[in-house]
Amino acid sequence: MSLPMVSILIAARNEEDNIIDLLESIKNLSYPKERTQILIGNDNSTDNTAGVIDTFLDGLSEADRKAFTVLTIEKQVAHLKGKANVLAQLATHATGEYLFFTDADVEVPEHWIEQMIAVLHEKPGNKKAGVATGITLVKNTNWFEACQAIEWLFALKMMKTMTDYKLPSTSMGNNMMVLKEAYWSVGGYEGFGFSIVEDYALYKAIIDKGYDYKQGFDTSVMTVTKPPPNYFEQRKRWVAGGLSTGSALIFPALLQGVALPALLILGFFYWQIPVFVFGLNLLINLVVVYQIFSQLQQLRLFRYIPVYTVYMYVFWFLQLVSYFLPTKLVWKGRKY
Repeated sequence: MSLPMVSILIAARNEEDNIIDLLESIKNLSYPKERTQILIGNDNSTDNTAGVIDTFLDGLSEADRKAFTVLTIEKQVAHLKGKANVLAQLATHATGEYLFFTDADVEVPEHWIEQMIAVLHEKPGNKKAGVATGITLVKNTNWFEACQAIEWLFALKMMKTMTDYKLPSTSMGNNMMVLKEAYWSVGGYEGFGFSIVEDYALYKAIIDKGYDYKQGFDTSVMTVTKPPPNYFEQRKRWVAGGLSTGSALIFPALLQGVALPALLILGFFYWQIPVFVFGLNLLINLVVVYQIFSQLQQLRLFRYIPVYTVYMYVFWFLQLVSYFLPTKLVWKGRKY
């Protein structure tokens, strides 16, 4: 029996410094190139993204080159914006039975396609699975980047636990696969309108349609991403998206954001309270992350747990402050 056709959808805006690593990792995928369609949408880039892509493609063999299609995105459809607008237009060209989504600043693992398809079909239940996600590791060379990496892995573990108990959480647009049938059953991105968190909007529309959701949690489905160059821009987008969609994950995030001022106020009267809470938090982190890091072969991050515990109080408070500042939400050079 022949392998299913798959389509990989990539939205790229001003990614000249990032996209070559993604393209190299896609070139090295083990899935047969004749069964793989790679669609790249150049979203009005003002840098040399187009030139970098062309140079990469010129270096491929004729057989490998056939798998790639580059589209210049110059118009809006259905009042969509940014990445959602690009992906909506790419999806109309997709021939695959499965649609794979990733970002231009990501590197995918060698067996990504096969493993994600396996995740989607593992433990079949009463409902057909329509969307699956893997996990993502943030590249890290210093304490701040390491804290972001740990934060991601913690959040992904929470998502995995919720998924196992059939509780809705979210999906990640940098490592997501959707059954094409499920995508079009909700009308694609055009069917449910624009959201600044387009991955969550697609995930929610599909599960609301009655499809099941799966999440892999091992190195075979672990992509690697660069830390964001504009940390607080990304966080403002996350908070805005979480509040606008009512995602269940926004509530613990908001609690984490107000924890620092609350503990400082309590500590003014009873210094033992913040000391106890921080110590308990550190102990829980040390216990929980050992299992996560062991499973994902990331034990080198273990030494950053004390600073990560501080980071969560300080930076989640700062990102909440940044959200409420009277500034426009800016992402990929566009204001929303």
